[in-house]
Order: sequence, then structure tokens, then C-alpha cells
Amino acid sequence: MDRAKSKCKIPYRDKLNKEAKERYLEKIEGINGLDPYEHHEWTGDFNELPQITIPDVFSYLVCGVSAYTFEQFRNYKSLEAHLQFTNGWVQDLQIFRVNDQKTVVLTKVLHSQRLNEPPLQPWVIVSSSGQVDCAHCTCMAGIAESCTHIGALLFKIEAAVRIRVTKTVTDVPAYWMMPTNVDKVQAEVGYKIDFSTGAAKKKALDKCIRGERSMPSIRTRVGSRSLCEHKPTLSNLSPLLQILHTHSKAVCLSGMEDYYHHYADPVKPVVVPMSLLHLRDKGKDGCELSVLQQHCESLTNLVALTEAQAAAVEVQTRQQHRSPVWFTSRAGRITASNVHAVVSTSVTAPAMSIVRKVCYPKKTATTAAIKWGIDHEEEARQAYVKLTATQHENLNVEKCGFIINPSFPEVGASPDGFINCTCCGKGCLEIKCTFKYQNNFIMQACAGDSNFCLQLTDGELNLKQTHKYYSQVQTQIFVTGSKYCDFVVWSQKDCVVVRILPNMAFWTTLLAKAQNFFFKVSLPELVACYYTRAASTAPNAKPLTEIQPSCTRPGKQTRKNMTKMWCLCKGPEEQDDMVACDNENCAIQWFHFRCVGLTQAPSASEPWFCATCTKMQKCQ
Repeated sequence: MDRAKSKCKIPYRDKLNKEAKERYLEKIEGINGLDPYEHHEWTGDFNELPQITIPDVFSYLVCGVSAYTFEQFRNYKSLEAHLQFTNGWVQDLQIFRVNDQKTVVLTKVLHSQRLNEPPLQPWVIVSSSGQVDCAHCTCMAGIAESCTHIGALLFKIEAAVRIRVTKTVTDVPAYWMMPTNVDKVQAEVGYKIDFSTGAAKKKALDKCIRGERSMPSIRTRVGSRSLCEHKPTLSNLSPLLQILHTHSKAVCLSGMEDYYHHYADPVKPVVVPMSLLHLRDKGKDGCELSVLQQHCESLTNLVALTEAQAAAVEVQTRQQHRSPVWFTSRAGRITASNVHAVVSTSVTAPAMSIVRKVCYPKKTATTAAIKWGIDHEEEARQAYVKLTATQHENLNVEKCGFIINPSFPEVGASPDGFINCTCCGKGCLEIKCTFKYQNNFIMQACAGDSNFCLQLTDGELNLKQTHKYYSQVQTQIFVTGSKYCDFVVWSQKDCVVVRILPNMAFWTTLLAKAQNFFFKVSLPELVACYYTRAASTAPNAKPLTEIQPSCTRPGKQTRKNMTKMWCLCKGPEEQDDMVACDNENCAIQWFHFRCVGLTQAPSASEPWFCATCTKMQKCQ
């Protein structure tokens, strides 16, 4: 009995992981739960094939949407799968019409370089209109539903349908025109071998189907003597070139010195979108929150941005905190580093520190922990590359700027880099240089600190889902459209890499809360300073000086007797950066950048004095 059970064949779907199996069952649910790999009632009658066309093939392989990433396949490479079809690697079609609306087509595709291995088995479900509903293949990439074997199957179906509707003089479809199935490759004399490319074979097949006379498919090498010995010069061709220029816009002229300027398209520079700080409207000051929120609903178009604008922001912010655009682009948006705090606060009574951090991002004081992270980030990046380079094919790690996804522009992310490799695809990188455990192994931190971001589960290190870093990483994955994020924790003694995969359920909830905060808190604050103004005018309100100014100089002591009104303009801090005069006896002490003509913080290595104190020094 046990021996019989051991010999029982395990269904293919049971060999898949949980997520892939759920998707597989979802696909076959549309055909009454019929599993193509378990079905045995097939037919080879091409009359049962649905009316599929080349646009249907293109629509699926390129424009089809992945059930895992919810993005288009854009698998242009699979359009070259006709080579497998025209070269005979695709075997006979097995067809089963489930009902009047759905048809399943299964085939076997041989390995072009490994004929002794079992063939791959792609299948597709096609509707009666020719639309490809879904597909699957037993190859390594088959779970993604758009591999070249699926493409080869679709090209063979399309060719069979064309032959079916194009009948010969005998009024019978000429299915003999289909490429002969290849089951083995045998030695052959040279003159009998067809050296035609797959593209040439496809062209010849298309001509045959259209009823045109096809040229012989076997190619021969042209001798050097057949080439023209006297090549024409440009001066000989000038009359022809002039005619081409006058009567048609021939592409060959675009590369010639005398004509190329006629073909240059005016390139409009992509402008970085306006900062959300420009939504400030003093006319809305004092409005009720409900009125403000209703007004903010009309600002959706001003928040949106195009793919080109998002790309321009990313390019101009690759220096991150060293770039002014990095701060202005982040203003108001829920960034990955802030999202955990945002979703944890109340929307009706948000924490003032979170409102300020989201709406008015600034250069904060450099603490020892922050300085440690900045100083060692590149060292940690190189350690990651050294640790993982041998595990991946063609690994490439590069820095990136601030990413805004046009699909949900209320959120943004600045990962520490992008990862690309042939085996895993696109990912993002997040580096944490632990200051507290800089001289310890990461496992020691996990064992001795319950608040540490990593935990040991079944012998493997994992990022805690309740930790703020998990929210940060999930935001980075979905904003950047990555397939994964490598979360790196580095110390002077250790470097640990934890791969985080997309968590759609977690992200859906996180995004909804972040967008709710954006429209109910961020926009009212950006438009009318609703929350910060209310805090500053409330009874017994604490002075704003408790918030560290954005341009605190290293080594400078914070003034203890500061009031709420600063600068020459006698205004509050508001959104502008401030600088402190290095004269401890300065009557004003703190100045807005714009009031003293500064665009960035002065160098920390040299003292900075206001105009009044500078004159006093000269007089002395």
C-alpha cells in the first residue's frame, strides 16, 4: 500500500509554492477547475481553435497585466518566440473546447540546446473572440505567464488560424505549410542544411500563407566578386539625395551632414514639477477644516505628475539631502521613512512633530547616530556587493534619488540604491548602519535587544513586520516598482542581508492610511498652515524654539532665551530655513535665509555673522 502511494504521481500544481498555486487555481477556475496537465480528452482539429490574430498575441505578451506585480508584462523579448515556432521546436497542438466561450490549447516545446531533456509544456486559455485570458508553462519563468514558450505556442496557433481561413485550389486548408516538428537533430551533408535565419523562415511562411510565391529558403554565401567594384560617392548621389529631400523625408538623410538639421526634433526640457509648498493660499487662513478639505479635493491635478517629471525629480535628487530639490519635492508627501509614524498618528488630532516633518522637511541636526550612518553607508554598500556578487548574475548596484510614483503621487521614497541582476530582476536597497551595535555581531543584537529591527525565526533572520523599517521597505518596493528589497544591517564586525518581498495586503492598508493623511492633514497644512497655526495661537502654547532649527551649526549652543518672533522681519519660523549669527551678543541671533540673502547654509568650518555684527567688528 505504501509503495503504491509512493508511485502515485503528484499533480503539477501541488509542486508550486503557496502563492503560485493560488494563482494557478485562480486561472483554471475560469474553465470549471479543469487542470490542463491532468486532462486527457484532447483533439488536434484546428477547426476548434479560436480566431486569434497577431494583435491578440501582442496585446497579451506586451500589454497584458501581471497578477503578481499588477504591471504590464512589456515582454517584448517574447515576441521573438516565433523563432522557436518556425524552427520546429513547437510540437503538435492539443485542443479542448471547454464551452462556447473558452478553449484550452496545450503543446510541448523542445529545448533547442538540450533535446534529451523533457519538453516544456505551455498552455493558454483563449476566449472565443481571440483574447488570451491567461497562460502557464512548466519552465522556470512560466509562473510569470509570459515566457517565450507561451509566445511560441501563440504564434503557432495564429499561423494555424491563418492557414485555416486561406484555402488552396483544392478548397482544403494547406496545413502542410506549418513548420515540421523537430524531435531529434541528425548529422547531414552541408548542401542539404538550411542555413536560413528564423526571421527568413517566418517571412517565407507568411508568403506561403498569403498565396505568394516564396523564394528558396536555403541561403548561400555571395562571393566577393559579385560585389560592385566601383562604389558611388556622395557627389554622384547628390541629385538623388536632393530629390529624396524634396519629395520625402528619407531616414537615410538624417545621418548626413548637409541634411541632418532638417530632421532634428525640438526637444523640450522636462521641468521638475512645482513643489507642493506653492499650494499656500493666505486667502484660506482661518477657514474651517471641512471647508479646507473640500477645497483640497480640487487640488488633485496639481499634486499629480507625469512619468517624465517623476524621472526628472529622481535625476536631480540623486545627492539626496545635499540637493535642495530633494527637500522641496518631499514637502507634503508621505515618504517611506515617515510612513510608519504617519499611519500611527490620529488624522483628527495629528502629532505636531509629524505634521512639521512631513510638510516642512529640513536639514536636521547631525546626531552621532546619523553621522555614523552617513559616514559608513558607502562602506556598507561595498560590503553588500562583495557579499552578494557571487550569488547573482550580472549584479549592478547604483544610487538613486527621490522616487515619486505617478500612480499614487501622495507617497514617495528614497532607497539607498537600485539593484539589477539577470536572475532576480529589479530591486531596491536599504542600508542601516547600526550605531548602538557598531562593534557587535548582528545576532548578538537580535538576542539581547527586543526592540531590534530583526528577529530570528526558524533559524533565519527576518525584519519584524511591526517595526517602522518594514513599513519603510514596503513603501520603497511599491513606489519604485521593485520585485524585492535587500535590507542590509551593517556593523564593523558583521553585514547581514535580509530579502523582503512585496506584501500586497500590508501595502494596500498602508497606502490607504497614508493617502487619507495626505488629503486630510498635509494639504490643509500646506494650503493654510491649519495645524501649525492653530498650535501657535492656542492658549499656553509652547514657543516654537523647542523644535531644533534646520541649520543648527556643529558646536553651537542652542539659545535658551529665544522668543517666537525672529529675524529682521520679526516673523515666525514658518517654512523657511534659519541661520544663527555666531556673535553670542547679537540682538537678533536667528535669521531667515531669504532675509539675509542666503540660498543654502553657510559652511560650518567658518563663523557667520549678520550684517550688523560684521559692521561692529570692522569698527573695532
